[in-house]
Amino acid sequence: MVLPLVLLLGLFGLGSTAQWPTPRRDAAYPPPEMLAFLKPFGALCVKETGVTPGAIKRFGDEDIFDDDRALKCYMDCMFRMTNVTDDRGELHMGKLLDHVPHEFEDIALKMGVRCTRPKGKDVCERAFWFHKCWKQSDPVHYYLV
Repeated sequence: MVLPLVLLLGLFGLGSTAQWPTPRRDAAYPPPEMLAFLKPFGALCVKETGVTPGAIKRFGDEDIFDDDRALKCYMDCMFRMTNVTDDRGELHMGKLLDHVPHEFEDIALKMGVRCTRPKGKDVCERAFWFHKCWKQSDPVHYYLV
């Protein structure tokens, strides 16, 4: 009985010290037009929430950590600024896809297919849930501006 459990843990990467795959960061990805569009919103949300640029980079490029309330509220702020969520933190995928360049829509859809039932006691927690789910779904293509 132990062997099947060990096999399952190995298949799903549980119990191992494996690190996240290296995120894709090149001239074409993340899409430069998306970065340019989101940059002003990011500056406003940093100011509003007090999140550190280091926390944004760490979550986007390195690991998932859930002990930073400012980061979670930054994620919600970015959703609000781009008008992709409602007052309850419900994500509208169609509105989100309006901001994604056509050539990257398939990546966005595949990343989000398992991320449709958010949990969290407030909009910041729900925004974090989406980002965590997306990053776990596709750590190579996930990015946080």
